[in-house]
Amino acid sequence: MFTAKYFPSLTIRQSEAEALSRLAEPIKDSIFPIVRVQAWPHPKKGEGSPIQRSTDHMAQAYGERQIGMDLALPAPPSDKIYKRQDRADWAALGRSEVTALHDPANGYQAWCQFIRSDERRIPVVQWADDPNLLRAQVQQLAALNRGLIFRFRRSRGWNLTQAAELAGLSFGQNHLLMVYDYEQIGLRDDLTSIGVMAQSAILSSNSHFSGGSRTHVFKASSFPSEFTSTGEEYACLTIRERQLYDMLKSSPPIVAAGIDLQYGDHAAIFASDRDPAFRGVPRVDYPTPGEWIYHRRREGFYNAAVRVRQDIKWDDSNLCWGAQRIREAAEGKMEVSAHFVARCFRRQCGHHS
Repeated sequence: MFTAKYFPSLTIRQSEAEALSRLAEPIKDSIFPIVRVQAWPHPKKGEGSPIQRSTDHMAQAYGERQIGMDLALPAPPSDKIYKRQDRADWAALGRSEVTALHDPANGYQAWCQFIRSDERRIPVVQWADDPNLLRAQVQQLAALNRGLIFRFRRSRGWNLTQAAELAGLSFGQNHLLMVYDYEQIGLRDDLTSIGVMAQSAILSSNSHFSGGSRTHVFKASSFPSEFTSTGEEYACLTIRERQLYDMLKSSPPIVAAGIDLQYGDHAAIFASDRDPAFRGVPRVDYPTPGEWIYHRRREGFYNAAVRVRQDIKWDDSNLCWGAQRIREAAEGKMEVSAHFVARCFRRQCGHHS
């Protein structure tokens, strides 16, 4: 279990579901996505509730394979004025459904039932400050015997306090996926300092669990959250999460602890819970094995796609779906929005092992 070569984190959105569906079947077999469930924004009569539409889209994209399921934060109340009442009602229903899944009552019973309802869903444990609620949740999810995912977030103190409450708990025959998520790496952050911090967190988290087989994954994102400091129209930036992963994987203390660290990142272009970075000026992103390249053009996606095709680092031999969409956009075929097609998972699946 968890034998994948790459562990991308996604939030269920139309663009991510589309990109995932376009991957070649052998590539799908080699990855293990962990998706954050949220309400689908577009109603369609007779096709389920906001949560059901969201999970149906992801299931259609990934087939019968097992997939990690996490939970996005509930959307805050919006002051948006809807032209139609049914749209406003749909948005309110979506917020209420996600909020209900966050209910910690009876050891997150609502979340556990959501996971239980589909055998393809491998659960991410929802951290709770109440140790009794946390342990009750873990025991319910462990009883499914599908495996458990723990996401340790840097912004939450790596969840070390909550993890300590699970010391001595039996996980039965479950395989554990331990995900250490640094989240956003800043442009000027010192990677050595980050590496020391992450290494300590990995070793500490691992020490709280006893027995059972485990897979360890480090992930982060260095794609910029704003473009003023990197370049209003263009930038070529090092993919720093890869550098950090390579440092940690070969770290003597981690190797000595028997941890064979695997690679993950935020396959969509934003980390944690911040707003999508593609809002605003039209932009096309083109990742290479070691660099982020983006072109932003107020003139529109067509102009940005043309700039990417003209970039000295463009690889015209790349025939993956995202590269093909860039070609089509540069030729004026804009049936599919260009802002997400360059992600196409190429930077992880095609070039990282």
